[in-house]
Amino acid sequence: MAIDGHMTWKQIREHYPQQWVVLVDHERLPQDIAGFKTARVLAVGDSRADATERARPALDAILEWGCHFTGPLRGPRFGYRPWFVP
Repeated sequence: MAIDGHMTWKQIREHYPQQWVVLVDHERLPQDIAGFKTARVLAVGDSRADATERARPALDAILEWGCHFTGPLRGPRFGYRPWFVP
């Protein structure tokens, strides 16, 4: 497990390129519920399952955590299409 100090998303991506990271201790942005200013890296892995498994011993005691990929997004991009058009 990594358990680094607080880092920005840019710093996390530079330290762990093309990796899955489990993040904890998020410092939230005031007006963005999904975004964060900084976070700590708890575990790193080549896959989401690998990173989560490495963090598993500590996750039972942690309420808020997330697993994110630091590389570019893969796959098709989906646009928003409302299902109901008046």
